[in-house]
Amino acid sequence: MKVAAGIVTASVLSVSVALLACKGGDGAASAAPAPSGAATAEPALDPNARIIDITASDKGFEPRSVDAKVGESIVLRFTRKTETECVKAIDFPSLEIKKDLPLNTPVNVPIKADAAGEIKYQCWMAMLFGKVVVQ
Repeated sequence: MKVAAGIVTASVLSVSVALLACKGGDGAASAAPAPSGAATAEPALDPNARIIDITASDKGFEPRSVDAKVGESIVLRFTRKTETECVKAIDFPSLEIKKDLPLNTPVNVPIKADAAGEIKYQCWMAMLFGKVVVQ
């Protein structure tokens, strides 16, 4: 019986240590680290920027392609409308921008279309894609 009591005590101690590891030194839960490449403060939006709404759904990104003019400031406003894990975050590899897409919450991604070409973006799993075509 003493052995069983020792096992229960060790199990309770292990759970307590694991719970304590998830807390900060003051007992408060610690915040999750920001996604890599993510800034802690949202940059100010250009008041002259054109806002383009993009829906992230089971079908992917709609619209999948957006046109912009060279030199134009745009804000891609992503709204995730599905619980699927694939579109829980957006990644712009060439711009080194990664942002979480919380469900039913608009997320702004400001972009300056500096040069002609394509600015591609994808879901965090690199399975669904979209692009900004700059002309």
